[in-house]
Amino acid sequence: MINIGSTIFLERKDSNEEEVETKFHCRLIDRDDDFLIVDELLSELTNTASFFKTGTAFKAWFIGRDEAKYVFDTELAGRKKGNISMFCLKDPGKEGYVRIQRRNYARVEAAVNVALHLQADGRKRFVSVTADLSGGGCAIDIPKGKSLPDEGEVMLWFVLPMQSGEIDYVQGPARIVRVFTPQQGAPERVSLQFTDMNDIERQKIIRYCFEKQLNLRRQRQEG
Repeated sequence: MINIGSTIFLERKDSNEEEVETKFHCRLIDRDDDFLIVDELLSELTNTASFFKTGTAFKAWFIGRDEAKYVFDTELAGRKKGNISMFCLKDPGKEGYVRIQRRNYARVEAAVNVALHLQADGRKRFVSVTADLSGGGCAIDIPKGKSLPDEGEVMLWFVLPMQSGEIDYVQGPARIVRVFTPQQGAPERVSLQFTDMNDIERQKIIRYCFEKQLNLRRQRQEG
């Protein structure tokens, strides 16, 4: 139901209005029968590591493999020894996850390097950048001198620079939704919807978009 590498979002249950930092996120790196093993709990406000006492209670949620949102109650059970900082969250199991809605992917403006290969014509391919990106699809500027049909299937390869400094390489199939010109004098753009994308690959894109949203939110607050 939840993949290794998925983002878990947390909100302190004992928070009050005077506290600035109440929302956090972390990444699932392992699990056992009773615990979710996660990396550092990062503040959504500052993106810095936050530290809590064992027993701190949270309301948590994640996006499942079926693209739905699942909410559950958990608490920090302690640290786990290893080469990196790892923490244990109590796992209520499937019976403790509450499915509350289908996922509506947040689309963010993002200039991400991408390679496109038109599957019906192996010779038609190009490298460009995205205009926007989400867990459900993207829009890509079509380079001058290149063209695409109004419909068809493509294969995409993305290069995602993550907040940690890591580079994630993601690939997956998509279908052409439409080819259009966003404004007079601008290059053509193609709108694409992901199809049959691997769950792990999609989670990488969702994580990238989430980090992008946090950065934009912090920039607005600082401005």
